[in-house]
Amino acid sequence: ILAQVLLCPPVAMDTKALGNDGERKGVAYYRSAVVMVSLGFLGTFSGFNAAQNLQTSLNATLGDINLACLYGTFTVLCLIAPPALASLERVIGLRMIMFGSVLAYVAMILSNLQVTVWALPISMNVLVGVAAPLLWTLQNDYVGRCAYHAAHEMAESPEALAEATSDMTAQFNAVFFTIYQFSGMIGTAGASVILLALSGDGGVKKVLFLVLAAAACMGGATFLFLPKVTSGGDAPTHPSVKDTAVLAVKDPRVTLLIPIMFANGMTLSFIFGDFAADITCPVAGPGFVGFVAACFYAVNGVSSTVWGKLLQKRVVSRRVAYILSVVLVLVFLLLNLVWTVPQNYVADKSETSGWRKVSSPDISTILVAFGLSALFATGDAFLESGPPGTLQNFFAGKPELVPAMANYKMWQSLGLGIQFVLGAVLKEHRAARIMILMGVLGLGLVSLLVLDLVVAPLDTRRSDETRREQAVSLSAA
Repeated sequence: ILAQVLLCPPVAMDTKALGNDGERKGVAYYRSAVVMVSLGFLGTFSGFNAAQNLQTSLNATLGDINLACLYGTFTVLCLIAPPALASLERVIGLRMIMFGSVLAYVAMILSNLQVTVWALPISMNVLVGVAAPLLWTLQNDYVGRCAYHAAHEMAESPEALAEATSDMTAQFNAVFFTIYQFSGMIGTAGASVILLALSGDGGVKKVLFLVLAAAACMGGATFLFLPKVTSGGDAPTHPSVKDTAVLAVKDPRVTLLIPIMFANGMTLSFIFGDFAADITCPVAGPGFVGFVAACFYAVNGVSSTVWGKLLQKRVVSRRVAYILSVVLVLVFLLLNLVWTVPQNYVADKSETSGWRKVSSPDISTILVAFGLSALFATGDAFLESGPPGTLQNFFAGKPELVPAMANYKMWQSLGLGIQFVLGAVLKEHRAARIMILMGVLGLGLVSLLVLDLVVAPLDTRRSDETRREQAVSLSAA
């Protein structure tokens, strides 16, 4: 992270090209802006992800209710986010919207201190469900704006603009997700350290959630200093709820991305919930849940950088990256399906942790749990960063950008919520849950290939080459 920051020149010193506000700017200005918004998310979600992961273990069944309320509200309100943001940005500005949204996350973290009256933590999780569509839609829009302007700064001719946009969306999303994914590792590992260090202290829960809330506050404060990046091209509009909903149906570039975005939400819900109950706890015990989760976040962050570099250097195309990512996740699911999981720990409600040790785990099986988590993270890294980059590539500088970004988070959140329900309903049927995931993921890949081969190429360079070949053929004729 320090390397990312140090490699980006200070904003005030970059005077390469003319920005929309009349001040001369260059690609490094927009890269710095992406790094700064990423650091804001790093702080915010270092606190929130850890609190979210700990809810179920520390607050028992209340944690399940909280997460269901959060993602249910999140999904529904994504439709309202674009018109709300258009109005709010005119009145208080992008920075204050993001900072205000983070305060809802802080309130949710602190609500875990008081679980006697369930109404408070449930209400705070609903509040996060209200704030999350605003925060995440703005994040995707902001990165899209940066990619749009950076591409215009970099492109030497109008013909090179599409290729430059493709490069910038891939690079900037890789930067964001690399930094963002480490928030889970930092938060989870930090929380584990606090729990271990203060295990004999009755006030450990208070200390833990106060530290996590402070981390989220620091992340939110970062948003107050974001560089100004205006909308580009035809983007400044006032989209309605109808515009967001209709885009998912009428524009095939969004419609055909929905299955993979939905599948990504379902698989994320599986790794965060089902995987811990099906694999980590029975194999290694509940004490390893945080460390396996930290492994996932660390590998995901590194993999995000690798995928971005592979795309930027043209080692792989977007189509190939999607195919490889889906295959990696399918292999992960298949291994989960066929592996006879050692039952070193069994669920026991009479135990404080909810699990009772029946035999000593073997180090090799523990490593398998970490390996499976890392395998999933490698594929998931592009399934998380790929769709927003693809949508930004399609809609950067256009009125549809914000509704497209809202659709991305809506369908991903819907997948999270549905898998959460399936995990509870089919709790005793692990094979059925895994096969459903494999089917949805396969459908997502087929839909992607239809989009790429029939509707709109995922790779701008291939589209440009096709047009040039057609032009040559016409001139020859």
